[in-house]
Amino acid sequence: MSQSDKPPVRIRAADVGAVELWRLPQVEGRHRVALVQREESAVDEQLDADELPFGDGKLTLAELERIREEARQEGFEEGHREGFDKGLEAGRMQGHDEGLQQGQQEIAAAVARLDEMISEFEAPLQTQARELESCLLRMVVQLAAAVTRHELVSRPELILDSVREALALLPDEAGDVRIHVNPENEVLLQPLCDAREHRTLVPDPGISAGGCRVRTPASRVDQTLETRFGQVAEQLLARLAESPGDE
Repeated sequence: MSQSDKPPVRIRAADVGAVELWRLPQVEGRHRVALVQREESAVDEQLDADELPFGDGKLTLAELERIREEARQEGFEEGHREGFDKGLEAGRMQGHDEGLQQGQQEIAAAVARLDEMISEFEAPLQTQARELESCLLRMVVQLAAAVTRHELVSRPELILDSVREALALLPDEAGDVRIHVNPENEVLLQPLCDAREHRTLVPDPGISAGGCRVRTPASRVDQTLETRFGQVAEQLLARLAESPGDE
């Protein structure tokens, strides 16, 4: 291996202080002086390459690289923390919004279900209430009918008002009039028929005492107790059916 093929010997900047420059003794001849000057220049260039001035001291390339790497790593970690914090906050806000929306949907569904359950409970109650009202109404009508019958039995003269009302509903010149009454009321009503022509009193056991049924060739008037109380009951039931809508 020739002298030029050998790898050059480099002196680290940190070791320069421990190295003493060895100078050749002064000799005559210009080529000797030039050789010493080249060696000194090479050492100065090596020092300049390995050491860099920084403040009052000098930094090596390794130290400079380490500082640069530390700065890069510090910037990376700071950016990572900042990105993590922002991502965490964004995720928290998104989770809050999604949770709020889901909670509102669940509340709305629960309210709808509660309304449905209330309607299911109210429906049979309303049905039972209507049935109860209808039952009470029928009881009232039956009680009123019983009281009226008793009143007519104790005061038979009230049948006269019932027959007069039935005759007033007939058109003029009605022709022959047949008045069906309970046999118990026949004697009481006979004078009413004798006072006018074309009136005939017909005893009818199928008619309750206190009621009557008037017939002509062209018309018919039903003034029996059952019919009159039935009409009253229908009117009351109709009003009862309309009362929920009025509210």
